[in-house]
Amino acid sequence: MDAKVALAIVVAIIIIAGAAFYLAGQGGEEQPTGEEVQTIQIGVLLPLTGDLASFGKTNQEAVKMAEADVNKYLEEQGANFRIQLVIVDTETKPSVALQKFDTLYQQGIRYFIGPMSSGELSEIVSEIQQGKEAVVISQSSTAPSLALKDTVFRFPPPDELQGKVLAELYQNDGVTHVIIVYRNDDWGSGLAGFVENYFTQFGGTVAAKIPYDPQSPNFDNLVQEIANQVDQLIAQGVAPENIGVELIAFEEASQILGTASQYSQLAQVKWYGSDGTALSQQILQNQDAASFAVQVKWKNTITFGLTDKTKDVYCALLNKLGYPPDPYSLIAYDAVWVMALAIQQAGGPDASVQDVANAIPQVVQTYNGVTGTITLNEYGDRVATDYGIFEIVEQNGQYQWVLTEIWKYQTEQFETITENPLQCS
Repeated sequence: MDAKVALAIVVAIIIIAGAAFYLAGQGGEEQPTGEEVQTIQIGVLLPLTGDLASFGKTNQEAVKMAEADVNKYLEEQGANFRIQLVIVDTETKPSVALQKFDTLYQQGIRYFIGPMSSGELSEIVSEIQQGKEAVVISQSSTAPSLALKDTVFRFPPPDELQGKVLAELYQNDGVTHVIIVYRNDDWGSGLAGFVENYFTQFGGTVAAKIPYDPQSPNFDNLVQEIANQVDQLIAQGVAPENIGVELIAFEEASQILGTASQYSQLAQVKWYGSDGTALSQQILQNQDAASFAVQVKWKNTITFGLTDKTKDVYCALLNKLGYPPDPYSLIAYDAVWVMALAIQQAGGPDASVQDVANAIPQVVQTYNGVTGTITLNEYGDRVATDYGIFEIVEQNGQYQWVLTEIWKYQTEQFETITENPLQCS
């Protein structure tokens, strides 16, 4: 070969290689090799406004954190997909939750986290029963009416267990007569029924059951009725310290408690809440409601599972939010992980909806998240966890929620908390 020709070939190779390097650099990112990485969207239905707004905002931060952690894991595993959350506001309204679900479904999304309330979830369950193929994991729906064999999973324990815990709590506190005040919806009436059944089994007396419309412009008449019932019991010879008022509510409880603070007899009896109000930030912001809650030592029950991973996620969320996250936000964090792992196990982007649904019970058998072991029953609902008892206290002029007791599922006993197990540095 002529020397000049050889030199020309070498120069040409150098130019072509340089051009290729330049063009690759212009792309901004390293070009993927092998199988293309795809994005799988997961719809997240949260009550960012409405009766559960403060819970929705906390859950939003939790699922965002889970999204980042899951995608980091998928990258390290060399998985062929990443997840992308599409978060929408249900306004804590069943009709809006259904509308948002349908919109995301029409966009091709088949995997969902939420919604939070049973009323909202019931609308989506109806759609799935009518033929829509979707996998749904709710972090907080507990109504017994939704215990169905379908592709909907619920990661909190059922309300039957919470009803038992509340009834045992009354007994433990010396309450012999209880007035049950509840939202007139599936969740409220269901939990009220379980509370009544267990408390009467334990020998207690349900003096009255008072349903209310959560959309009422005010709750003056409701609180007056509660006061009348308390007056009647006292007139019958029941000591105030043996009377309990169970308020099964969402964040409208702030108005109810604020109004109750105007009645002296209502401050003499014991008050209880549930998972619909435990750790509500809106109630803390109502001076009258928070002050009354402190005065009556208002006790609220909510699922409370602890593992060696709980504190890290809890403290990270606390740092982000500036206030303690509720346990349902921790369940939401786990729900994102379980959904992603189920998609991965079922085959990633090529998985069918039914394959992913089938994979979830398998994934939870080995998944140990921030809320403890997730054991599902035949309906895809969590069997049980421990329960935390939270109260509002005033410290340095500020109202805050404090964990005071834990009901242990294994022993069915209450343990007094002297040191916060989730104390962050």
